Amino acid sequence: MTAAAPYLIEHLPQFLERYTEAPTTLLDLGCGYGYLSMKASQQGFMQITGTDNNAAALSATAKNFQQLDIDNLLIAGDAGDQINGRFDTVLCNPPFHQGFSVDGDMAVKFLSATKRLLNRSGQALFVVNNFIPLEQKAKAYFRYIDVLANNGSFKLVALAHQPVKN
Repeated sequence: MTAAAPYLIEHLPQFLERYTEAPTTLLDLGCGYGYLSMKASQQGFMQITGTDNNAAALSATAKNFQQLDIDNLLIAGDAGDQINGRFDTVLCNPPFHQGFSVDGDMAVKFLSATKRLLNRSGQALFVVNNFIPLEQKAKAYFRYIDVLANNGSFKLVALAHQPVKN
């Protein structure tokens, strides 16, 4: 795990304050071993869904959730392609890197999935390396795009279909 995921979790309470009503459903898009889901479970979500295309990651997530007694649903799939529901919140620490190169198509895949899976009044929070132009790519999918934090290495990009509370 890089320092990106803890950076997102550090700012999660601030992000959740942007909701007018507390969100109850969470999708961890590209969940890996479930770090974001495990930490977010402490924020009162009633339903947590994790998805990843890596079977070993999903197995690790299942074990981690079981140890912490977190009620969840895990779905194998590529960027949420096997999910039909909608969520109040989507968290994502996307795998935009292939060695030292950035995979721009990967950004489009995760943004498109987030648009499809996010409730109309929902919000998403992505954490990405500072040099990834996620805000520019997100303009094709979301009307409201905010950089909530930037530490020089990583930035947190909030996405929504509708205006949010500031």
